[in-house]
Amino acid sequence: MYDYVKQQRWAKLRVGIVVTVAIGIVFLAVIFAGNIEKVFAPKAKIYATFTDIKGLREGAPVWFSGVEIGSIKAINFTAGREIRTEISISAEALKFLKQDSRATILTLGLLGDKYVELTPGSGDAAALQSGGTVSGQTTIEISDMVRTGQESIAKISDFVNILEAILKKIERGEGTLSRLLNDPSVYDNLKDTTGELTILLRKMEGGTGTIGKLVNDETLYQDISSSVKDINLFARSLRESKGTLNKLISDPSLYDRFQHASENLDAFTQRLASSKGTINMLMEDDSLYKNVNSASEKLASLLAKIDRGEGLAGKLVKDDDLSRELKTTLTELNALIKDIKENPGRYFKFSVF
Repeated sequence: MYDYVKQQRWAKLRVGIVVTVAIGIVFLAVIFAGNIEKVFAPKAKIYATFTDIKGLREGAPVWFSGVEIGSIKAINFTAGREIRTEISISAEALKFLKQDSRATILTLGLLGDKYVELTPGSGDAAALQSGGTVSGQTTIEISDMVRTGQESIAKISDFVNILEAILKKIERGEGTLSRLLNDPSVYDNLKDTTGELTILLRKMEGGTGTIGKLVNDETLYQDISSSVKDINLFARSLRESKGTLNKLISDPSLYDRFQHASENLDAFTQRLASSKGTINMLMEDDSLYKNVNSASEKLASLLAKIDRGEGLAGKLVKDDDLSRELKTTLTELNALIKDIKENPGRYFKFSVF
């Protein structure tokens, strides 16, 4: 009896195992229908770094050129505050990736599910190896656009409020702009100015006045052109010559000598300011000014006396008779001296014995 019960239990257990295996096979067939070969295909592991993954989750699909080639296996933070994602892809797809490939986070469908799209990279770049890292980037989402739009709308609203305040001030006649719009004298001034400007332009077109001649006279252009040519010729001859002026311009020793002379002059000035010599005394001693002032006053007084005819010098200047007599006396004295030189015997007699 006991063996029979044991055989019945064992039969039921075998049936349960068979049913369970069958259910598992059916479940796997339903889940991985058409993709069973991918489950057992060789895999490669790469990494992508992002600054913001925008809600990307582990298990999210990874696409390449519109084909799903793998999934996100892990998401971790790095020491540089970046987000490092581990991506498992098929080894066959790894052959098409380059080291400059990019990983972009995109949105799948209307529900906002995230997935990663890998770009192939440039043709001349090195191939990406298993365990390599690519840089990631995040596209602008609708939420970012909505937030930016809200900020723009807020700024536009502020601008409209400011513009409305300005228009109200203009309506009340406040401010400079309101006066420009409402004051008729502004229009009159502009009209007068326009009329005067029109007259000035007509004079210029007719060649009247200095500006008109400058605008319409061709000889002015020719003179200026000739002057420019002469200046260019002079500059060229100066540059090509070896004369004194070119040496003054090109020789650096001239600047050195001027600098040395200025330094010597500065040193002399400092010594003069700190010394107690004759020149410093002449510059700082007030007695020199007093003496010169006193001498000038005395000279002015003497000249005034002479001008009034006082004293011998004044009489010589003012008295014509005295001047004529003095001239006559000097003439006779000159004649006497001349006669003495020519006939000394008349005036000097020498006797030895």
